[in-house]
Amino acid sequence: MAELTCVIPAFENLDLLARCLASVTTQKRVDLEIVVTDDSPGASVRDYVALLGATCGAIRYLEGPHSGNPIDNWNHGLDAAQGRFCVLVHHDEFLVDPFYLRRAVDRMEGAGVAAVVGPTAVIGVARRSRFDLASAVARGLGRPVWILPILNWIGPTAAFVFRRGHRFDSALVQLVDVEFYRRVLEGGRAAVLDGVCVGSLAHHATQISARIDPMALARRELAMLASRSTPPIAPWERALFAAWLALRSCLG
Repeated sequence: MAELTCVIPAFENLDLLARCLASVTTQKRVDLEIVVTDDSPGASVRDYVALLGATCGAIRYLEGPHSGNPIDNWNHGLDAAQGRFCVLVHHDEFLVDPFYLRRAVDRMEGAGVAAVVGPTAVIGVARRSRFDLASAVARGLGRPVWILPILNWIGPTAAFVFRRGHRFDSALVQLVDVEFYRRVLEGGRAAVLDGVCVGSLAHHATQISARIDPMALARRELAMLASRSTPPIAPWERALFAAWLALRSCLG
């Protein structure tokens, strides 16, 4: 059993995937399994991974479910994971610190935490990251709560290392990651690593968010989660999140 499985859900865009895979395969001092699950309609990703796999035996290629729902492709990779811990790295994300996964595994084993968070640098965003402020609030509260994703305190999934066995809610799109973080962390706290560990692109044409109205979708999904979420969303949490969505809409 590997220490950690890195799941990379792919959909075409070989340039981004190549950078992502290069950053993962060069991680240091960690027993790593890499699972690429491919929802692309063509064979370009499969062929590229086959070439890379000839020199890096830790990579496994899986044909994606092709369900039309990208979250199913995420879960397809997580279901196949064999490592004790997991991280989901999208093809538009990459690992900056070559010891990130080694440090994450050490913290998972040594601190008894539910997850480890690695700070993120968002490429293409001019404003300063809100990670430092939000993680300070999280530390003060002892663990994240629903309101903290408003401050983007975790960010992309590549910044979140967790224990194997969790899956994303495939009924969600805009809130799929923050709901996942909240659910995983309900049973424990997160350890925050020092220094930037992950890079993420802010905007590109193949992002899911490029094809949706994120604020309208977030409102619908928040209402859905309020009626069925486990653990339940408190009324004050929903009110604060709704107020934030309204403010975001006003500000454009």
